[in-house]
Amino acid sequence: MNNKRLALFPALLLAGTLLTTGIQTQAQNILTKELTQEVASQKGSLIRIVSSSRKVTIKSWDQPKVKVTMEVVYDTSYPRKNKTDVEWFEDLGIHIKPFSNRVDILTGPSTHLVSGKLYTTVYPKEVIVDGQQINPYKKLPLKVKTVPGSQQGNKLEEVVVSGYRRPTIRIMSIMVPAGCKLDIENNYGDVVIGMNVDEAKLEISNGTLDAQDIKDLKLVANYCNANLGNIDKAEVEFKNGSFRAQNINDLDMDSRSSSIEYEKGNYLYVRSDADHYTIDAIDKVDGRKTYGSIKIDQLNTSFDLEGNNVDIKIRNIGQDVSLIKINNKYGDLRLPVKNLKNYFVDFIGEYSTVFAPFQKEVVKEEEKKETEGTATGTSNDKVKEVVVVGYGTNRQKATTTSAGEVAPRHFTSTMGDTKGKHTRIELTCHYCTLDFK
Repeated sequence: MNNKRLALFPALLLAGTLLTTGIQTQAQNILTKELTQEVASQKGSLIRIVSSSRKVTIKSWDQPKVKVTMEVVYDTSYPRKNKTDVEWFEDLGIHIKPFSNRVDILTGPSTHLVSGKLYTTVYPKEVIVDGQQINPYKKLPLKVKTVPGSQQGNKLEEVVVSGYRRPTIRIMSIMVPAGCKLDIENNYGDVVIGMNVDEAKLEISNGTLDAQDIKDLKLVANYCNANLGNIDKAEVEFKNGSFRAQNINDLDMDSRSSSIEYEKGNYLYVRSDADHYTIDAIDKVDGRKTYGSIKIDQLNTSFDLEGNNVDIKIRNIGQDVSLIKINNKYGDLRLPVKNLKNYFVDFIGEYSTVFAPFQKEVVKEEEKKETEGTATGTSNDKVKEVVVVGYGTNRQKATTTSAGEVAPRHFTSTMGDTKGKHTRIELTCHYCTLDFK
């Protein structure tokens, strides 16, 4: 038995050597090629790009045309003899269609969807044709049936579509006339916009977006990391990613499970779920939010937010802030009033801890009850019952703890002159921790 094993070992070693040599030979046959195609276009035209599974780079130039350049990887088995660049584009499924006021650039993915399953176009680890396993590196007839590979997350096993390795597009570079509008849809790939744009409509999924300044932006993104320059006006739907920008004057943001960060802005309207916002300086904020946090370094005008389980921290409140209105629950709030000369605080909240440099004036609440009828009145007469609401068994007083003061349910505080220009802080926050210091 041992002799048979020893005799088999040289054969296995030789087979492994041949297999390794075959793989190296296969790798040596990989080639690259640059392809270009141009179509006429005008300044201010709309450039529509639909792409998938590749990096797309867009830049501007002073020529009245659109130029598409691709870097292609292929092997020597691919039939390429005497093919023009236009024929290469057609074989790769790249269609460039010029119109009077726009240019469409439509590309097929390197993987495609058939009957709900993903397919790719390279040699597989193994191929089964008519129930029989065959050598994947054997030259196959062109009419071999496509065999689906197993899907593991975003990674796919390789499968055969034809008898040769289909070329793969590594990078697509697009030159457009200056002043053009962009309409881009890209999945499973990165988009780089190396130019300033007046109008851009972008839909990015499972990729990275890098762009410069955009005047009017409409962005829908999912599983995306976006890095932008200065934006004048933006409408954004953003989920499961990271959004960063410089200055955004007017932002309408609908986000979920993301990180949003930018430097300065005039106005933010937010609809947010489980996000973290970080803004250096902003004038006005409105909207609603559940879970997550909002951190603002400098607030200049007003803040009005309805939320639940939201942490809100404003580092500096400007003298010109007229209103801070928050309706929240189970949150941690920091609203320092040290830089304000004139302000009024109106707080309502059950079981909330408040740290404040001012005195709290407990508000007496009135509860009206109907009477059954008395000797001096009718059933329509009402009496008033005054109740001072606090916390604990003695509801007349607030409770002091080592962590801070559990505030009365409803209190107010006035500092300075509130008859003229002042900051009004209206807070409804149950089970919260507030820091006014």
